[in-house]
Amino acid sequence: MRRKPPFTASPLRVWAVEDTTVQLTWGNLPAGVVSARAGDSFAERTDHPGGPGSLVLTGLQPGQSHAIDVEHGNGVTSLTATTLAALPGEELSRVATISDLHLGSTRWGFLKTMVEADTHADDHPIRCARACIREAIEWGAELLLIKGDAAHHRREGDYELLGQLVDEFPDLPMILVPGNHDVDDFSDAELPDTVGNRQLRYELGVTQQSLAGLTVVVGDSTIVRQPTGTLSRVGDELIEAARAADGPVLMALHHSFHFAPVMTHWPPSINRREVMPFLRSLAAANPDVLLTSGHSHRNRTRVVSGLTVTEVGSTKDWPGVWAGYTASEGGMRQTVRRAAADDAISWHEYSRGAVMGLWDHWAPGPLDQRCLNVIWRRAGD
Repeated sequence: MRRKPPFTASPLRVWAVEDTTVQLTWGNLPAGVVSARAGDSFAERTDHPGGPGSLVLTGLQPGQSHAIDVEHGNGVTSLTATTLAALPGEELSRVATISDLHLGSTRWGFLKTMVEADTHADDHPIRCARACIREAIEWGAELLLIKGDAAHHRREGDYELLGQLVDEFPDLPMILVPGNHDVDDFSDAELPDTVGNRQLRYELGVTQQSLAGLTVVVGDSTIVRQPTGTLSRVGDELIEAARAADGPVLMALHHSFHFAPVMTHWPPSINRREVMPFLRSLAAANPDVLLTSGHSHRNRTRVVSGLTVTEVGSTKDWPGVWAGYTASEGGMRQTVRRAAADDAISWHEYSRGAVMGLWDHWAPGPLDQRCLNVIWRRAGD
């Protein structure tokens, strides 16, 4: 039995854009053929089982408005999508990020009453994470950043699930940092040094990796047994890593930043008293930094001190996403795609009903805060 959405299904919409691609998603279309056309670009799914789904149109022109006709069992739906402009210069590298996997959890919602109706070989968190990683590889990711809360709690079984997941992708380089759930006060279990047979390390300080045209810098913002984060241990090192980088930087943390003087939403994150001086110093050290985090389970973007700062949602709950970062000679593109696999997107659609349906509106964020270009300021130097 397919799990039905708790309220009305999410609409057929343009969910993600790049310069030449558009991802379409929907909450409920009839079983059968679903096809989409925009000029000469055509995509078709002949085996849609009914309910939620996704299609990706490719080969579109950059920086243009495209009329899209989606044909399905209920008729034809017309949409409009504007692709992002092409980045300056040659494409150099691609990085994907996931966060807030919460492997080991089985329930969702404010009161933790939302559970799966269908029986699966694996619980939804690992199915959703697996789908996101597979789709990121297909997209072309050369490196995967796992930005914390990979484990639902500080317990051995959750770490073992994480090991099983990363072992499914032995050829994909990964960087793993803890989130507050990985080091919470649920038990006295020790955070393992590594997970899986591939012995993927939990990075507890600052780590970096060089790719073509890009330095990736990742830091551990956790406070053991606390939900909040801090830059006190790694902030100076992150700034120095950005200063020493030979060019642009993609920087990743688990904890998001709180910019208001008081806490305005859950979960608690890094306080603005730490955030604002850090971002000013980071911008002075290297103006070509895109900083991304998880923790909040939502998609948002701000520009602070001239730096683009993004939050990207969870793999396991609505809308169920991963992020791709394309670096070129002159800039970087972030695109946030929904997991398209049937056994993931059906759960994500159901999970929209959390917090009396408010999660449906809170988590996704606007399209232009999910998918955007950042032009490097020093590209012409």
